[in-house]
Amino acid sequence: MSFEINFVLVALMQIIGFFVQGCTGFGCTVIAAAVTNGLLGTEAGVPYGTLITLPFLYYLGIKAFKDVSWKDLAKIIGLCVPGILIGNYLFYTISPTTAKIGIGSMVTLIALMNVYKYIVKPRILKQIVAEETVDTPAKKIFRYGCLILGGIVHGAFTIGGPLITVYTIEAVQDKEKFRNTMNMVWVILNTWNAFTQFRNGAFTPYMWSALAVGLPMAAIGFFLGMGFLKRINREQFLQIVYVVLLFVGGNMLVTSVLAAI
Repeated sequence: MSFEINFVLVALMQIIGFFVQGCTGFGCTVIAAAVTNGLLGTEAGVPYGTLITLPFLYYLGIKAFKDVSWKDLAKIIGLCVPGILIGNYLFYTISPTTAKIGIGSMVTLIALMNVYKYIVKPRILKQIVAEETVDTPAKKIFRYGCLILGGIVHGAFTIGGPLITVYTIEAVQDKEKFRNTMNMVWVILNTWNAFTQFRNGAFTPYMWSALAVGLPMAAIGFFLGMGFLKRINREQFLQIVYVVLLFVGGNMLVTSVLAAI
């Protein structure tokens, strides 16, 4: 075991990331990625980001096992798995920077539209937002398209999470069921990622030392996020989800454009 101050700085960032994770069911790895990979390096930071999620994913998966939209989870996995296999092949033919610019642009646009709908209109313009109750064929095609594309880019570059989230937030209306369904998605995908990383020798003593410091901080953020979810209504929940998506998509877009210049 070793120790360095970077472990503490990375751990403090986990409080923020896992607060969002405990509330929404996604986001912790992406939110903390810049700090984690920047301070630990990608060789330790990537497996660190995978492993630190697993105890909390498994805990919530067991705790909320009955409150998952299994029908939508089956659709997500069923449509993502073929996409992931396609993405594994496309990894060798598509530039990751180009893919990130495309996905970042799409997610940012979707998030901006919904930030306007759920935050700007009711809070700034003081307009009443009417609930859309009709699930049209166009909406279904859009949702499934996001899901299939999410599986493909996740298989190629592990960046399909935002698009999978776009599908789930439209398909699963209850805020806790949405969080629990997203959690089960990551139980499956992150377990597979952890197995692959272990097989490739990514779990080093340095990474384990950083993880030992980060886990308690992640627990603080995660359980605070779970408690916060119970205190907000669906409208506030949607506002949080789309702000997080805007951050994730915008960050992916900006950093990828800068890398391409």
